[in-house]
Amino acid sequence: MVKTNKIMILKELQKYPVFTAKTIRDITGKERQYGNLILHRLKKAGLIFKLERDKYTVHEDSWIVASNILWPSYISGWAALQYYHLTEQLPWRIDIITTGQKKKREITFGNSRIRFIKTKPEYMFGFRKEHYHGFEIFIAEKEKCIADSFVFKKVSDEELLDIVSKHKEELDIRLITKYIKKMVRRPWAKNAEYFLERLNTHA
Repeated sequence: MVKTNKIMILKELQKYPVFTAKTIRDITGKERQYGNLILHRLKKAGLIFKLERDKYTVHEDSWIVASNILWPSYISGWAALQYYHLTEQLPWRIDIITTGQKKKREITFGNSRIRFIKTKPEYMFGFRKEHYHGFEIFIAEKEKCIADSFVFKKVSDEELLDIVSKHKEELDIRLITKYIKKMVRRPWAKNAEYFLERLNTHA
């Protein structure tokens, strides 16, 4: 692979948050064997990063790739809370809510761990598209992030109540309540009712 071709290919790959071997074949117009050879050489040179089987990126920012590995999916949990400045904690894990099936529930990328949390299709609501460093990422709305964190038990009840108490002016408590009631399962009903009672006292 001559230098000019490598530069051209990398420039094209920068347009993708995540790409596959087929992406390289589409860019070069070459057959599978040649595309795989390019992929191998770029990876060996440290110019691309492998996320998982046939998923690669040229970007080092985990936020660019996290919600683009699997579709549909969106960022939630501590990472989303920090994104909205609802917490000062710096998360080392990015929680991804998805309906997709994955063999690995967690992958390590750079200094971050990306954890995939499978949910039902009817719970895939309350997220939005954001522009981040020239790319589109998908992230929970503030209220859905609170609801997800409670339902999937990724943030303790006490920490969530503290966040709501400190940021009640910018949070819609009624919407959080609506989301939790829509998502909670029957065995959790009493726990949810107790949490929502406490939530409203912090409003």
